[in-house]
Amino acid sequence: MESGKQIQKAGNNAQQIQASTIIFNQGISEERVRTIFNEMIPIALQNYTSDAYNVANQRINKLEENILPKIDEVEGFLSAFADPSFQILLRKAQQTAAATDREDDYALLSELLASHVEKGNSRKNRAEIEKAVEIIDKIDNDALCALTLIHVIQSSCPVVNSCTKFLWQLNFLFQRLVYCELPTGRDWIDHLDILDAVHISTQWTKKDISEDYTSYLNGCFCTGIKIDSDDYQRAIELLVSIKLDESFLVPNELLDGYVRLPLRNQDQINHLLCSEDDNSERRLLTEDEKNKIRKVWDLYSKDSSLKAQVKSNFMRLWDEYESLHRVKEWWNKIPKNFYITGVGKTIADINAKRCCPDLSNTV
Repeated sequence: MESGKQIQKAGNNAQQIQASTIIFNQGISEERVRTIFNEMIPIALQNYTSDAYNVANQRINKLEENILPKIDEVEGFLSAFADPSFQILLRKAQQTAAATDREDDYALLSELLASHVEKGNSRKNRAEIEKAVEIIDKIDNDALCALTLIHVIQSSCPVVNSCTKFLWQLNFLFQRLVYCELPTGRDWIDHLDILDAVHISTQWTKKDISEDYTSYLNGCFCTGIKIDSDDYQRAIELLVSIKLDESFLVPNELLDGYVRLPLRNQDQINHLLCSEDDNSERRLLTEDEKNKIRKVWDLYSKDSSLKAQVKSNFMRLWDEYESLHRVKEWWNKIPKNFYITGVGKTIADINAKRCCPDLSNTV
């Protein structure tokens, strides 16, 4: 008799079908995610006494409430629950959640878990996220607010072609980021340094708060071309040669009597689109057209006194916005030079996202 032989019997006129074993693998379900989460709680709380167990369990349940919505929001989040490295991080997040009573921490921990899914292919990112999970409950609220604000100032900028719109959007952004009284003195910096969120360094020098913005948006913060001057006439000739006219130039909001190109910076020239008429498809400028726009840019006044006037007018407008003025005054009084570490940036990123969910879409 042959081993493994299969015999089927059927009645007359019946069709016989033989098949090997079929396995249906539908992956992790949302119900299974809840089960995995709950299976791991006793492991996360194994060192707690019965006196603290119930409180810790209630806090971990708040973490679960913040995690579940991420299943539909973050691609790959559901399947990550079957990944051993994610389960290790999840257990650490549960332990941190058990140790904190700050409501915002549960949302921050869920964002860190989502970041692990989105950026987990990099060991560097994984290490920073894991460290962030371990210390998120130890950061004072005002230090966290300050860390987030500084990171956003150093890394984000409203994408606009107008000084007025820029200041309005930045003020709106700061209003949401400054959710508590900003810390003064040096203790908050030492606190963040102990947690490795920042490193105090004499080699890093704090810039003027407007420096990065005015550098990136140098098309808005410029002198421009004096109206009716020889340079103005030359600019019109260049624009007409590429089928544009003087209406392409816009008034300089920071210097009366001057006009400028409607660009936020010179690099934007490479991405300008145009069309021959209303019925034509838009296209990128040719190299000759780009060069002529650059020649118009080169006609901007280089007078140092006018440049100083532009900066003075900009800071005057800045101070007209309450949040911008308050942040500038605080920024100028920061007593130590330091830089934000990778861990600090990870924490600041997810806290900024918590405060301003639309941040990535507006900067």
